[in-house]
Amino acid sequence: MTKKKAAQGLARYWPRLLLVIPFLLVAYVPFYNRLEPALGGIPFFYWYQLAAIIAGAIVVAIVYLLERRIIRGRAAAELDQSGTPGDIL
Repeated sequence: MTKKKAAQGLARYWPRLLLVIPFLLVAYVPFYNRLEPALGGIPFFYWYQLAAIIAGAIVVAIVYLLERRIIRGRAAAELDQSGTPGDIL
């Protein structure tokens, strides 16, 4: 694999590194294994986990949108390089 292809692969997949964020939010349990501060009578342990799920969903949506933008930009660049859209008879 050439350096250019490797760089293109990294450029396409860099948003997936953001998926580490939700993992880090829940990986170290002693950080959120406590009762206080309670939010509306709900112990910290439970509302932190709910917030981590919501944050994880937001991160996944951001990664999806970023990758879609990268793929769309790459398709447009390939179209510009070929000079003609579609098949030529």
